[in-house]
Amino acid sequence: MNTTWIIIICVIAVAVLLCFLLAIANFSYDKFMQRYRQLSNQSIRSGITTLQFVDMLNSQYFGGTLKIVQIEKEAGDAYGGGRLFLSTKTIYQPSIASFTIIAHEIGHAKQDIDGKKLKRLNFLRKLGRIVGLLLTPCLIAGIVMLILGYSLIGFVLFGVAGGIFILALVIKLMTIAIEKDASKKALGFLEMILGDEELRTSKRFLKDAGLTYWADFLRIILGWTGISKKSKLFN
Repeated sequence: MNTTWIIIICVIAVAVLLCFLLAIANFSYDKFMQRYRQLSNQSIRSGITTLQFVDMLNSQYFGGTLKIVQIEKEAGDAYGGGRLFLSTKTIYQPSIASFTIIAHEIGHAKQDIDGKKLKRLNFLRKLGRIVGLLLTPCLIAGIVMLILGYSLIGFVLFGVAGGIFILALVIKLMTIAIEKDASKKALGFLEMILGDEELRTSKRFLKDAGLTYWADFLRIILGWTGISKKSKLFN
């Protein structure tokens, strides 16, 4: 095989990989929401309510200290500071989607009491939002310094901007790891109430949710293409 064919094959491989990554970056959230709405209509067989499930885990792992805050935003469920923020739909629909989401968020609560990973991530996010304000000014100032002939200052400013960007990537990767661990904990909770088929469905749903975090990471990496959806560095 001559050099020309090797180059052509490499270019095609890179193009295919880029298309695959762009597909993940642009369509993972839509796929997740489609699966979310589908599983919101599938009730679990055990007959337990979502609030009973929360109370059971709350009593077993947290001594009843977790508090539920009802919100209206669809799929806006979250955990923070000893509180479960659960949508009205999640609370009152005893579906596979609802129980999976609750288990995942309680997984985060378990992380919060077991160690400092979640606290470190939240601290880095807050730090990132502050230093992230310097990214664009550093890039602009760096270009101006290079034009004016102050190369050293220009490269230093570019270095600062690069450091901020790397911090954003590190935070995204930390988020992926923490979300994966929360999903692992969630499956342990769900084993208590779901049948085998329901558990497999829940596991696939968690994988779809996890892919949205990889999509967020890829959107930052592929922002230069102009055909990837936008994402905030430190959301």
